Amino acid sequence: MPTTPDSDGRLPLLDVAGGDQAVSRHLRDCLRVLRERTDDPAFRRLVDDVLDGRRGLRDACQASEFTGVLNIGVGRFAQRYEMLSEAEIADLGAEGNRYFADLGRVSEATGNGQRPEPEGGWPRQPG
Repeated sequence: MPTTPDSDGRLPLLDVAGGDQAVSRHLRDCLRVLRERTDDPAFRRLVDDVLDGRRGLRDACQASEFTGVLNIGVGRFAQRYEMLSEAEIADLGAEGNRYFADLGRVSEATGNGQRPEPEGGWPRQPG
C-alpha cells in the first residue's frame, strides 16, 4: 500500500479506520506526533512501516516496540492528569468533543462512513 495520494489526493486508509478517510488522517497525524516525540529507533521504524503501508496499525499496536513506548507515555499522562482540576478536565473534554465533532463533519462531507461515538461523547468519561 503506497503512501502517495490517489487521484483524489487521499492517502490509503489505515486498517483500523473503518473505511473513514478523516479518521485515517487523524490516526496518521497521531502516529507522526508519537514518532517525533520518541528517540526509540525501533518504535520509529515500526511507525514508518505503518505510515508507508508495509504493516497494519492493528498489528503494530500489538508489537512490544509499540506498547513499550506507549506505556511510558500513558504513565506520564496519568501523572499529569492527576494534577488537573475538575475545571481543566472539563475544558479538555469539551475541546476533545469539538475536535471529534469536526472530524465527524469531515467524514460526512467526504462520504467516508460513520464514526461510532461512545455514550457520553469524547473523551469517554471515567467511571
